[in-house]
Amino acid sequence: MPQIGEVHMKKQIALLCFSLAAVSSQATVVFNTFGPGDSTSNSGWGYGDLFDTRVASQFTSSESGTLDVIKVKLLAGGGTGISTVSLFEDSGNDIGNLMASFTVDVTTAGVKTITNTDPSLELVAGGKYWLEAKSAVGSNVYGGWNINNQNVRGFLKFGAVLGNASNPTSTYTVGNNAILPGFSVEVSPVPEPASMLALGLVASAVAFRRRKKN
Repeated sequence: MPQIGEVHMKKQIALLCFSLAAVSSQATVVFNTFGPGDSTSNSGWGYGDLFDTRVASQFTSSESGTLDVIKVKLLAGGGTGISTVSLFEDSGNDIGNLMASFTVDVTTAGVKTITNTDPSLELVAGGKYWLEAKSAVGSNVYGGWNINNQNVRGFLKFGAVLGNASNPTSTYTVGNNAILPGFSVEVSPVPEPASMLALGLVASAVAFRRRKKN
């Protein structure tokens, strides 16, 4: 029969596990340009197959955590109906290294919810990032990204692949006061090292008591 001390420590482990699970499941919106009900303007910034045009918006994460959900309001496209939404690091207010890419069905217009499954993909509080929407060359997809209706402004960048070997890309920045598209980003907090250490210590104590008892 378990001793009282062992039962107490088992309850502590269960409580710690429950607390950590509760914290990790609480997603936090770290950036949002949507209006009430994920609303946006009816107009938007266009992108498409022609010259591989794309549009990217800079954003700053308000908190640190593992990327959980991205929501984007996209206009309907033609062809295969598949667009790509990519997350990039920032490099001096310009697009930096690619962090992740996701495929999105834009056969119908509306808010598209992208769920991240990579636990190593983390955002840092105060860190700047870029979210880009585009369609693949040859896909015959021409769509767009609805602009926000809350007058949220910031850095916006367009790009196009021109197919010139000596100058394969051409990009231009609309400016740092452009109306940003409609999107939101959510993260799940990473458990603090102190909490993980506490859980490990309690588990070790229970294991030690079992060995001592045997």
